[in-house]
Amino acid sequence: MDSFPDMPTPTPSVAVLFDQFADGVYTLGYRILGDRHLAEDVVQETFIKVIRSLGTYLGEGSIAAWLYRIGYREAIAATRKRRETPLDPDEMLEAGDRPVTSVEDAVLAAELTRRLDAAVARLAEPLRSAFVLRDIEQLSTNDVARVLDISTSAVKMRLARARQALRVELNEYLQ
Repeated sequence: MDSFPDMPTPTPSVAVLFDQFADGVYTLGYRILGDRHLAEDVVQETFIKVIRSLGTYLGEGSIAAWLYRIGYREAIAATRKRRETPLDPDEMLEAGDRPVTSVEDAVLAAELTRRLDAAVARLAEPLRSAFVLRDIEQLSTNDVARVLDISTSAVKMRLARARQALRVELNEYLQ
């Protein structure tokens, strides 16, 4: 059988993409919206759009950046639709599965996680989005720039501002 060099590289199936990126899109949606149910809606709407437009992915940039861009747009659209309600501290992410050596360590870890989540939630949306995509979802700076449709230098500036704001707010825990 002959190979066809002009044939495009096959894109992964939606199931594979869902397995790889659903948790990340959820985290992005949750960090932007501060609501678990709305974040689940963002995941659902993102993958509906992925199903409808997978054939239009041109292979420019990573597929992760393309997919997170769809998720980011869905999260921003959801912020425009919803009523402004304060975040419920009980709804913030919990400490996670890190090993804990004592009850005191568990309490301190949970408190730090709660404070970090609250501090991230208080960042202005442009700073929060850049921080979540780069430092939590670990996308490259170039991919974050593609997702947010801004320059890499703008991403770096937003990251510096977000990190500085978090340092100031969490200063007592960083000493």
